Amino acid sequence: MPVEMDEHRARALLDGLTAKQREVLDLLVLHRTTKEIARELGIAPNTVDQRIAGVRDKWGTSNRKETARFYARLCDLCGKTTCDFSRVDEPGADVESLLQDLPDTPQFVLSDARPMMGFPEWLEEEREPVVTAPVGLETLDQKFGRIGRVAAILVLAMVMAMTLATSLAVADALERLI
Repeated sequence: MPVEMDEHRARALLDGLTAKQREVLDLLVLHRTTKEIARELGIAPNTVDQRIAGVRDKWGTSNRKETARFYARLCDLCGKTTCDFSRVDEPGADVESLLQDLPDTPQFVLSDARPMMGFPEWLEEEREPVVTAPVGLETLDQKFGRIGRVAAILVLAMVMAMTLATSLAVADALERLI
C-alpha cells in the first residue's frame, strides 16, 4: 500500500474497481458485517467475501479493516463520498440552518411524544387531531406540584418495600413447610 498518494493515482486505483466491488466497499466502510452486506445487496455472503478478497489482491491490503480504511482514504483524496452521501460539513455551511428544527427548551414532556393510538402512520395524517389531557406524572404535577411527585415516589417505594417483605415472608413460610 503506497504511503504517498496523489489524486491521479487514487482515481486510477478507484477506477480499477468494478461497480459491484465499490458497492460492497461502501457498506464495508460503514462497518457492516459480511452477512449484513449480503442481506442488503441480496447476494450470498460468500460473494461478499470474494469481492473484498478481489480488492485486497488488487491493492495488496492485508485485511478487511485495512481495505476499508484505504478505500475511504482514496475516496477522500478524489473528493468522492462513500454510499453516494453528500458531505455533511461543507466549508461555509450555515450552522443556524442545521439547528433550526431543534426545540427551544431541552426538557422533554410526555405531551411531546406521539400518542400511541394503534393507527398506522399513513392513517394518522387523515385523522382529526385528538386533544388529550395531561397524563401520568404531568397530571400529578398539575394537581400537587413537585411535592406531590415526591410524595408519590415515597408511597410507591413503600408499596414496593411492603411487597418485597410480604414475598420474603411467604417464601420463609414455604421453606418451613418443606
